[in-house]
Amino acid sequence: MKNIATKTLIIVFLLSVCLAGADKALAQAGPLDAEAYFKLGKAHAEAGRYQEAVEAYKQAIKLKPDDANAPYNLGIAYSNLGRHQEAIEAFKQAIKLKPDYAEAHYNLGNAYFKLGRHQEAIEAYKQTIKLKPDFASAHYNLGIAYLIIVGKGSALEEYKILKTLDPEKANKLFNKIYK
Repeated sequence: MKNIATKTLIIVFLLSVCLAGADKALAQAGPLDAEAYFKLGKAHAEAGRYQEAVEAYKQAIKLKPDDANAPYNLGIAYSNLGRHQEAIEAFKQAIKLKPDYAEAHYNLGNAYFKLGRHQEAIEAYKQTIKLKPDFASAHYNLGIAYLIIVGKGSALEEYKILKTLDPEKANKLFNKIYK
């Protein structure tokens, strides 16, 4: 019976750790490594608790400042909160640590786009494509940004590329060009 009660207490404790505020409970439990905070951030983000994810990712960055994954995921959490300027800073930090991080460049472009900074978005999408030429979503978003800033001609070039990468996205871009 005593063994069952102990196991029950352990399970209750572990469940409490998984809920909001889990990072505080973990911090009180003793020193942790960056990976624990990173995983906690991922769990919060997957549960839609983006502010809690932000806090966990910040702790991971403090503990392991040379890893690009935590600032990248911090940027995603900020984006999900609509805090695009903070997302930009996080993505830039990830890119500084890992310049060939195509997804970070792509999401940097998305954050710029959300703030209406279309020229900067174009540059970020171009860098994404330079690093990962078959990144269909980057071609699509570049086409949309070109449509806003440059015009139909450049957007059509991205449409042509998309026809082979992702015909569905190509058709979607085509429809936006000729809307």
